[in-house]
Amino acid sequence: MKLTTFSQFSETDPLKKVIIGRWKGYAEAEKYIEIVNEEQKKGLPPEELLKAEFENFRQTLEGRGVEVLIPDKVGHFVYDQLTPRDIGVTIGDRFLICNMVMPSRKYEVAGVFKYINEMSGSSPTILVPPGQDTLVEGGDILVDKGSIFVGISQRTTERGFEYLDEQFGADFKLIPVRCASLEEGQNVLHLDCTFNCIGEDHALIYPDGFKAIPEEMRSYRWIEVSAEEQSLLGTNVLSLDKKTVISRDHPGLKKLNERIRQEGFEVIEIPFNGAPSTGGSFRCCSLPLVREAIG
Repeated sequence: MKLTTFSQFSETDPLKKVIIGRWKGYAEAEKYIEIVNEEQKKGLPPEELLKAEFENFRQTLEGRGVEVLIPDKVGHFVYDQLTPRDIGVTIGDRFLICNMVMPSRKYEVAGVFKYINEMSGSSPTILVPPGQDTLVEGGDILVDKGSIFVGISQRTTERGFEYLDEQFGADFKLIPVRCASLEEGQNVLHLDCTFNCIGEDHALIYPDGFKAIPEEMRSYRWIEVSAEEQSLLGTNVLSLDKKTVISRDHPGLKKLNERIRQEGFEVIEIPFNGAPSTGGSFRCCSLPLVREAIG
């Protein structure tokens, strides 16, 4: 059965339909490359590596019964389509097109238009933030148990939070989360680089990644992530359901993956080094359209 209604009321409900990153054509037009974060200054990953890792990611998802979609190519001027999480987000039964900070990413959402246009939901089904100061990116938005955690970060502004509250405040509790900045000694690009809900009531968390931790986050059972694990994007796992996560198969994350297993989770470890070298792991590289709401 083809799923055509947007649905995401929890980060950990069973994943049914998702857009993942497009590896083909990555950085093929050198003159359009824009270095957008610290990781990319170390060098960009080769396309052969991206192909192998993203194909493995796709096959793993499809093997678990998930419908997987790939963005269309937008053009040379959009050189990087690896991390679709940032360009939009499903909230409840509506879809928010995000307002991106970096010039090279502002038109990236065009690559997924055909997928979101065929979906339905409450009217207006698709929302577009107004103005240049209403900046919001999907990596800063986590939907869980009637709340929306919104990272106020390097990429999402206070006005972006206010807009989300205006649009979704009647149905969800909006919680601002102020992330630590580079100036404060932490490289927290988005909220999901320092916090991520998993299961019924667990969360992966890097406590030093916040200016202050909201009380609502303290209700979760924490699995704390070290500074080294955070730098390897240890929090940036993708939940397939309330018992299963996809995490990087990386020597520096073996202990963290084992700690997650000890809490009763299945951890699917996949080699994934190309996209993380640009600043995003499995959560960043996936944009859920449908999660089966199970309460």
